[in-house]
Amino acid sequence: MKDKKRLRIEVEVAKLPLLFAKFADNGDHEALADLFTEDCQLARPFQPDHPYHGRDRVQAIFRDRPPILVRHIVTNVLVEVISETEARGTNYLTMLSSHEGTEPPQPSGAIYVGGFDDHYVLSEGKWRFMSRYGRVVLHSGGAMPNIPAPSDEARGIK
Repeated sequence: MKDKKRLRIEVEVAKLPLLFAKFADNGDHEALADLFTEDCQLARPFQPDHPYHGRDRVQAIFRDRPPILVRHIVTNVLVEVISETEARGTNYLTMLSSHEGTEPPQPSGAIYVGGFDDHYVLSEGKWRFMSRYGRVVLHSGGAMPNIPAPSDEARGIK
C-alpha cells in the first residue's frame, strides 16, 4: 500500500475515537451508534468483562442512560493500518462527569483514566468500529462505580 493511502486511512480512522467522545458527551446516540458496524462489540471501560453485541445495543446504552454532564478527553490515538479495509488502534481516555445536573458548570465526581483497544473496518463505505474494548486503569477522587452487570438481553446475547 502506498504511503499516501496509508496516511489517509490513519487520519480517517483516528477521527473515530474523537467522534465517539463528542457524540457521547453531547447525547447524540444515533450518530454514536453509526460509528459502529451492525455486528460490532463494545466493552465499556467500567464493565470490560461484559461486552455489548450489535449496533442497536450500543445505541441503547447511550439512549437509555439517565442524563449526565460528561466529558471524555481522548489522547494518544495510535492507528495501525492492516489493509485497505482494516486497522487496529489504541487511545487513552480521561472521563469526568456529574450526576448532579446537566447544565454547566457542575462539580465533577471522580476522574477516571483508561483507554480503548479498537478494531476498525471499512463497512458500508465508511470506516467504523468493529470492536472497542475499554478499561479503567487509574481513578482519583472517588471509588470505582459499582455498576451491576447488564443482562444478556441488554448486551445483545440471545
